[in-house]
Amino acid sequence: MDLPETLSSTVVELNHSSARRVVFCVHPAGGGVGYYEGLARALEPYAKLYALEEPFIYSDFSYSSLPELAEYHVDVIRSIQPDGPYTIFGYCSGGVIAYEIACQLQLAGAEVDSVSMFGSGRISGFDPEERERATFLRDYIAARYGIELGGLDWERMETLDFREVAETIVDSLRRQGIPEAGSDLEWAARCIESMCLMRQATRKYRAPRSKLDVYLYEWHYLDPVAAERIKPWCDWNTLTEGKLTVVAPPERDGPGVDIMYPPYLVQTVDRVKEITLGLGQAA
Repeated sequence: MDLPETLSSTVVELNHSSARRVVFCVHPAGGGVGYYEGLARALEPYAKLYALEEPFIYSDFSYSSLPELAEYHVDVIRSIQPDGPYTIFGYCSGGVIAYEIACQLQLAGAEVDSVSMFGSGRISGFDPEERERATFLRDYIAARYGIELGGLDWERMETLDFREVAETIVDSLRRQGIPEAGSDLEWAARCIESMCLMRQATRKYRAPRSKLDVYLYEWHYLDPVAAERIKPWCDWNTLTEGKLTVVAPPERDGPGVDIMYPPYLVQTVDRVKEITLGLGQAA
């Protein structure tokens, strides 16, 4: 499908399905849509999956609020599929964006079949007392990549703009010769800057009450104690007047926690086929 150049840079076809069903998969903070690849391959006989990448990284689109970011993605979605019903997936913090996208589509009178969120239950949200702008990156990068950035002056980092924060972190990675940072440090800087934008936007976001059908696929958390301290992005008890289905994670199998990857992927695929797509256990 030919898309306008301003939009096509943020769209990734995740499979080559010829199925009529279309699913849109939303990036998490910092971009990246590889989390959906295993799911997309397994669902190819049943649905065409498109991924929506972080527009700040790939098309220089900046935003100050989550609804503004979601509006960008709504335009992309409707350029691919002008009419509903729409099925939206959101991975991790992408679940927050997916929800706002679905709300905007529904508010515009479009039919939304459902929103499925994967690991989005413990995402930080609205917090008027939050003043931290950059220091969260120190803990995030250490936890996710095992890269320590304790040598940086994080008090000073809080006074920098997001581009300066990203460049300072990338410079530290370069000086340390960190292989996990990859060879394209300019791209890494854009990802870091986009994470700051997304965190800022989410901190200001109040999730509206909707009539959406929402499926929350839970996963295993590395630190349940820390997870309990998170101020969630929504009140799950009042989020929707539609159907809220919480899908418990598979039984823990080894150190892995992410249900989008083995050893949990097969079970996740089966559950998505049955619960979200309504294909039944035999499909």
